Amino acid sequence: MHIRCLISNMRGHCGTSVYTRHTGRTWLGEGYLRSGLIAILLAGLPGVFIGFAQQDSLYQQTVFEIQKEIEAGNLDDARRLIAAAEAKYPHDGGLENLLGVIEIQQGHSAEAAQDFSKAIRHNPRLVSAYMNLARIEMQTAATDPKVRSDALSRSLKVTQLDPHNDEAYYQLASLYLWDKQYQLSLNQLEKLSQAAQKQVGALALFCADRAALNQRDATTTAAGALAVNPDLTEADANTCLPELQRARRADLIELLYSHLQAPSVYALRILGLAQEANGKLKDARTTLEKAFSKSKNSVVILEDLARIARTQKDNDGALGYIAHARDLAPNDAQLPYEFAAVCLQMRLFGEARKALGDALRLAPDDPDYNLAMGLVVSYSSDPSQAIPYLKRFLDLKPNDPEGLLAMGTANFRAKDYDTARQWLKHATENPKTAADAHYYLGRIELQMGNLNEATAELDKSLTLHPQQADTLSQLGQISLQERDFKRASARFEEALRLDPDNYTANFGLLQVYARTSDPRREKQSQRFDQIKDMKEEQDRQMMRMIQIRRSSDADPKNQSKSETPRPDQPKPNGEPQ
Repeated sequence: MHIRCLISNMRGHCGTSVYTRHTGRTWLGEGYLRSGLIAILLAGLPGVFIGFAQQDSLYQQTVFEIQKEIEAGNLDDARRLIAAAEAKYPHDGGLENLLGVIEIQQGHSAEAAQDFSKAIRHNPRLVSAYMNLARIEMQTAATDPKVRSDALSRSLKVTQLDPHNDEAYYQLASLYLWDKQYQLSLNQLEKLSQAAQKQVGALALFCADRAALNQRDATTTAAGALAVNPDLTEADANTCLPELQRARRADLIELLYSHLQAPSVYALRILGLAQEANGKLKDARTTLEKAFSKSKNSVVILEDLARIARTQKDNDGALGYIAHARDLAPNDAQLPYEFAAVCLQMRLFGEARKALGDALRLAPDDPDYNLAMGLVVSYSSDPSQAIPYLKRFLDLKPNDPEGLLAMGTANFRAKDYDTARQWLKHATENPKTAADAHYYLGRIELQMGNLNEATAELDKSLTLHPQQADTLSQLGQISLQERDFKRASARFEEALRLDPDNYTANFGLLQVYARTSDPRREKQSQRFDQIKDMKEEQDRQMMRMIQIRRSSDADPKNQSKSETPRPDQPKPNGEPQ
């Protein structure tokens, strides 16, 4: 390891500012140890002379010559000087400490650690040896509890020997942070000198500790000071990221990462996700597009972009991102599943079915994929084809309420009402599916002409899930058949208040106006024609296979599972499509 990769801006016994910044493990899984000067490792040399300063000026001169050679990069010459000096001064901690510095300079960390350990044994008060060994340990302490414990002991020892050692307090604060002992970490930071507390590494730790301790205002202050610090780096932002995430401070994450001068792809993604969490969808999409432009094979960023596009109701854009991701990762079954979810939102059932078929070819035993395929196929011209997928789902997840409901609705659409009743009755036993199960049981009774039983089932559904336009529309149809036009009109109008484009409610209200010679009939007829035209267009789109333009600049990852259509729209006569 090059010496300049160790520590920066330190204050040794000579009085200059001492400071090492460690950030440990980040979301990227990287460990950092900040760059520094040879002088850091050589700091504390006055301690070497304890016991010799008054009686052996030759020893002091030897040490200075060795130090001079190290600083000049003449490491072989420095080794020869140490070897000669050790013959005269055996088991000398100061010389062993210098040898460790050379080993570090030549990239021999293990050998350096052995030399620093010897130096401590032979000179237990040599602060620089403790610090040099602790610096090596800090490189892995974030992820290794044993090493972290050793580094903690050495840093505590330094504070006993040198109560004003800022670097030791900083290391202790980092170690306690990694141990999630946030108050102890904060206590160490408060022991830093005023100048050291203002340095960027300390500000990052202050921000992390205060976020973890739920000190909201203090966290905001610390993050603000960190963001405007000219020395801010991505590693500093990463130091406080986990605690800011746990504290749900997307505002401060956006603040920090937006101030980075040359953000990596990782940092850009973090910024984009923070902007998304803050509701800045346009900014988030722009940021993530920039991240993808720097990493054109990133499926995860493409999925992020698809999720944001869906939130913006740009389903075409979402499909483009996911299609691109599928090109990059053709064996990832989740991607065609996500593609199908968007198609369902757009009522493109034909394309959704094709995509789900791709997902099932890659993962035939995934229960979610089987359930989704069963639901989609149940809307086809032959709903009975859905049954094998739904049976497979129930084999994988026995008695799952969603599977029971799906089996009931699939048989309902296939007009096998007796079988549908059996499944739906099981589904009424679970609060998650009871409302929908009663709805479909009501639909079955209505088809069979059992108006009282239909009303009872639909009322149960409406009690469990009030203000459901589909349920109100079906109740309106019953009132219409009973020639209770006033009640039917009230049901249809309430349904249209909830869903102005509801097909059944618009047609039912037109029927009421026609049978009562209501002057609003003409206007409602025009409105129903609009709804019918919209539905015919949806039906055309539902069956077409859309062609996705696979843009080389598209992008997605992190989306929810399937979205399936709610109850099917009935035809004017009340029959399901």
